[in-house]
Amino acid sequence: MSDNAIRNEFIDFEYDQIERVEKIRKLLDEARKTSGPKIWLNFMNRECNLDVIYVPISLPMYRLENGRTLSLQDEYLAINPDLPDDFFMRDDNSPEAQCVQHDLLLKLGEIKDILTTFRDTDNKQTEALIITNTGFVVNGNRRLSCWRQLYFDDKTAYKHFKYVRVAVLPEADENAIDRLEADLQIAPDIKADYSWHAEARMMEKRIVERGEDKDDVAALYRMKRKDVENRLDMLNYARQYLKRNNWDRQWSRLDKDAYAFEQLVKERQKLNDPVEKSVFESLTFSAITAGSSGAAEGRIYAKVPEIRKHLIPIAETIREELPEIIYNEFPDDDADDAEILFVDNFPDEQQDITDVAQALVKLDEEEQKIVVEVVESVITDEKAKERERRSNNYLVDQVKKAAIALNNAVDACDEDNNVITGLEKQLEMVDESVEKLKDWLVEHENSN
Repeated sequence: MSDNAIRNEFIDFEYDQIERVEKIRKLLDEARKTSGPKIWLNFMNRECNLDVIYVPISLPMYRLENGRTLSLQDEYLAINPDLPDDFFMRDDNSPEAQCVQHDLLLKLGEIKDILTTFRDTDNKQTEALIITNTGFVVNGNRRLSCWRQLYFDDKTAYKHFKYVRVAVLPEADENAIDRLEADLQIAPDIKADYSWHAEARMMEKRIVERGEDKDDVAALYRMKRKDVENRLDMLNYARQYLKRNNWDRQWSRLDKDAYAFEQLVKERQKLNDPVEKSVFESLTFSAITAGSSGAAEGRIYAKVPEIRKHLIPIAETIREELPEIIYNEFPDDDADDAEILFVDNFPDEQQDITDVAQALVKLDEEEQKIVVEVVESVITDEKAKERERRSNNYLVDQVKKAAIALNNAVDACDEDNNVITGLEKQLEMVDESVEKLKDWLVEHENSN
């Protein structure tokens, strides 16, 4: 039997929705006659006493608007561009969409070890699935996909999954179903199962597509409005990141990067200059890419604040040490002029880093790794400088270093291959710094 045939066997497509509703109604009537089991659930702002029935495992339908699979569905459509954008939305009963949804849910079940848990035949169903009166699963989609996979793979060993226990909701609209799913996922042990981007996309869907107020969405997810806004900002940066790396909509690449994007949002708010913001975003994106490939050491999100803190020296070092990346942004005819501009023109104040910003947005994956090596080196150097500055001997030590460097420069005067462009300006800066230090020293001695 082919894989497609097996998946089609998982779900009974012989029933249309009307027939499925009728079958569920009859099973409910029988259960009520015998005072069958019930479960209590808060639904539509009231306590509901839901009837519990047993149905064939192939009867329930997966809910295609399942929050956990929003990102996976989007990624599936990106990988299969021949499919229409409304593949998962146009028909809840679509056999093709239901079969794909089964595979997506099974993937989540494998990640969460649900499949492994129930592969042990001693582990059986303990909690009822929650379904709508039309047969769509609101809570328990992943479990159902795993049970189906096991049962149809070995009907003897897993005969206990031939029928599954379900609690049936009263008739309700999609908004009520959505709110129930959101309410159920708030429990910490369940919420942890949602990828951060799937949860953010659920919020975005409510606000953007349905026009719900951010305060209402925040209340629903038991968050502050600012937290919801931060999640949406994280999602927007994630989209930019994926597009920049030609991974558009491949959300699973970001499953472990929530804290990095959280730090990106937090630290970017501390910058005002748009060019600096652009450089910071690009450097953070590169750090995330290098981290996902194993090229960067340590936790990426811990590096993000350091990138923002040392942004200017990082940008200037990239310009100095990676000219092939910066100059590549200029036409060949202007390459010589660009080199003169960037090598010889280092003003006292913060340099214009527009050229660095323009270069960083166009890096390929290998170039990003090279940039991150520079970033890590600069951060290490800047931390060392900070430790030195905290030393009591910092002032004297820095002057000693400068004196040694100047003596070395004097010794090099006799060499024939010296480039002196810009030397006069540098000497003027040295003279100015020396005069400032002398003035400070006189004031310091007089005050003591």
